[in-house]
Amino acid sequence: MTFQAVATLSNRESLCIGEITEREAELARQDNPEFDGYGLYLLAVDNRSPRSPGRVLAKFASEDAAKSLAQFFRIRGALEAA
Repeated sequence: MTFQAVATLSNRESLCIGEITEREAELARQDNPEFDGYGLYLLAVDNRSPRSPGRVLAKFASEDAAKSLAQFFRIRGALEAA
């Protein structure tokens, strides 16, 4: 499953939909052991340090759910150009 969408939240932060790294899963498990690292997630990424691990906000129940949020970002004009 390869899917990624990035939307600008503010000058400092973007929201990303996609798979997460093992480090991001590790950090998320500190707050909630339910984050297994598999599937699609919503992450907050610091635009000043884009290579740093993102902060996991939520896990999507399905790829269709992730695509629905990406479509919302697209309609609102928030998606970043690839």
